[in-house]
Amino acid sequence: MWNHSCVYLGLANDLGKVVARGGHGEYHCHLMVRTGVTIFLIGCIASCTQNQLTVVDADNNPLIGSSFQHTQLLTEDVLVVIDEVLVLTLDRAIDRALVANRGLIAAGDQVDSSRLSLVAAESQFELKFRPNANVGFGKHSSNGTNEEYGAGLTIDKRFETGTSVAVTPRLDKVSGGYQSGVDVTLSQPLLLGTDREYNMAGVDSAEFSGRSANRSLFLTRVNTVVSTVMLMYRVVQQREVVALNIESTKRLKHLVVGTLAKEKIGLATSIDTLRGELQLRHAQDALAGAKESFGDALDDLRVQLSLPMDQPIQVEAPLVYTLVEMDENTAVQIAMESRVELAQAADNFEESQRFSRIAKHRTLPSLDLVFGYSQAGVNENLLNDFGLDDHVWNVNLVTSTDFARTAEKAAYEQSLLGIRSAQRSMELQRDDIARQVKRDLRNLRRAQKQITIQEEQIINSEKQMRLAKIKFDHGLAGNFDLVEAEADLRQAETKLVSSVVNYIVGTYQIRQSLGTLLQEPEFIQ
Repeated sequence: MWNHSCVYLGLANDLGKVVARGGHGEYHCHLMVRTGVTIFLIGCIASCTQNQLTVVDADNNPLIGSSFQHTQLLTEDVLVVIDEVLVLTLDRAIDRALVANRGLIAAGDQVDSSRLSLVAAESQFELKFRPNANVGFGKHSSNGTNEEYGAGLTIDKRFETGTSVAVTPRLDKVSGGYQSGVDVTLSQPLLLGTDREYNMAGVDSAEFSGRSANRSLFLTRVNTVVSTVMLMYRVVQQREVVALNIESTKRLKHLVVGTLAKEKIGLATSIDTLRGELQLRHAQDALAGAKESFGDALDDLRVQLSLPMDQPIQVEAPLVYTLVEMDENTAVQIAMESRVELAQAADNFEESQRFSRIAKHRTLPSLDLVFGYSQAGVNENLLNDFGLDDHVWNVNLVTSTDFARTAEKAAYEQSLLGIRSAQRSMELQRDDIARQVKRDLRNLRRAQKQITIQEEQIINSEKQMRLAKIKFDHGLAGNFDLVEAEADLRQAETKLVSSVVNYIVGTYQIRQSLGTLLQEPEFIQ
């Protein structure tokens, strides 16, 4: 086990093997991850005690940013590459999955997308500058051709109360020369649009989407940890099953050889030989299947960790466990206080209520008070002073609406149904969480019982096999009991490995059900 692993964060043009040089000599590293132009050198085995470390490539050329201070060295355990074989401990596999898993990266993209949606929603209340211009010409039967062009700049601002203000300085070419002026418009809703929650609907929806995306990202992280643990122990399980079948095949080969020798001297029958060969073929078939399952498990783990499919890996995960003793009621109570899904369900319920309030406000007719004011002046050319002699102001009540509001009232009634649906979903979520906790606790207890049963079965099968071997060796019986004992032993050993793996994975699953597997970030609490 390596005690220290250095990680260098720098820039490079391509991935490959490099050499990190320090005061203690050369340390061979491997480029594992690249994000943009930032790469991580993973597996530089060194004590990390020197003040500087120089990193060069395979051709002895220094990499960009190759010399750096000791403060840039991280001495956390990382993935180690030894002779091209990637050694994965459970912690290292989890750490890599939380960085490189593609599903987790996609969930992170959803968080970024929600953040950008919030920026877009908030932009409607920013101070906006809108340049405008027009160029054209027209022809009149008596006046001939008229050229028209002008330019201006509209500065407008919308407020959360629904009020909007726009100021537009402009310059236009008219028949008498050039006209300059300033237009001011103020609009204030009187019915529809006076509610702040209605005006902030886009922002509030974007914030809700952001909270949901962050919770989804957290749950994806939790699921990634559990699935990584399952895949790691699936590899361990299949590797152990392969080893058990190899040992069983060796014992059966020896049995077949011994039976053939006994048959030649009349101490065994051809039936004994056929029985042994049949059991050997079963064992060989089981071994071939176990090897295929082992390869499939390795491939699944590579996909989970976003590793190249041809990357050799070695999994190191101990088949040890700690018994979990917990009362069902206590476990359910912990889950009710910790599960993120309940916070999301409550947020969904509040969002449905907000949506209903907005739908109710939409049933109001549209009626706006619009105030306008303009100053304008005309001059023959652009060089003379423009006197803004003309002053115009107006006040208008503006409406454009369906006073029956039939569609809006129907939408409001639908929103009330949405509230009831969200409430039922919240209650169902609580029941589902309680069911998950109880189920996972039962699975743990069942796995614990199975471990005890299979350990006893192995002891009994070993005793039976020793007794059957003694009888067979001394010609007191055929090999029937020995073959049966061998099959029972192989089956019990395989079930024991499976039960231990199920219990270990179950300890992670119960922590997932309790909501205590990972620390929940403060921004989604």
